[in-house]
Amino acid sequence: MGRHVGFIGRFTVWLLLTAVSVSSAMAQDAKQSDVINREYAIKAAFLYHFSTYIQWPPEMLPTESHPFVIGVYRENPFGSALRKIAETKAVDGRPIVIERITSPEEARHCEILFVPGSVPLEQQNGVLRALHGSPVLVVGETEGFVSRGGDAQFFLQGNKVRFAFSDDMTKQEDLKVSSKLLALAEIIPSR
Repeated sequence: MGRHVGFIGRFTVWLLLTAVSVSSAMAQDAKQSDVINREYAIKAAFLYHFSTYIQWPPEMLPTESHPFVIGVYRENPFGSALRKIAETKAVDGRPIVIERITSPEEARHCEILFVPGSVPLEQQNGVLRALHGSPVLVVGETEGFVSRGGDAQFFLQGNKVRFAFSDDMTKQEDLKVSSKLLALAEIIPSR
């Protein structure tokens, strides 16, 4: 129990420091709403954190120099937040590459694919069907994303960004999620 509380405390401090540093950098780059900047800075930090607590199959990352790819489907709501993380962080020593993805086929080479809420539901569902069963972590922010087949979903609870994983995601053989990360997530039954 003590270790679990220690991890949550360290994770909270890390998340706050990351969100503050990313938010500060974003404030210099953009004049968007502060609330939106903070929300997407935190979501970007979560995406990075997911990359450190999920294990992908070896064929997805065949060499040590193979980049870790975070894709954003269609529109990028993050501003410069993801780019700033990619410039300063790595995943197991691998560089992080941020790519704009325009089709489900392009998404197959990503380790993480973020599907913004601005993408129409029909297109979101097409992405979910195309990537079902693949070793790509598909993360969305639309209500019901996980129950429609997504792996993870961001949601707001009060003024806080929270996340959920599908119960199918927790049982996958290709993507192994750390129990430490699962302890912080809400688990939602998928379709």
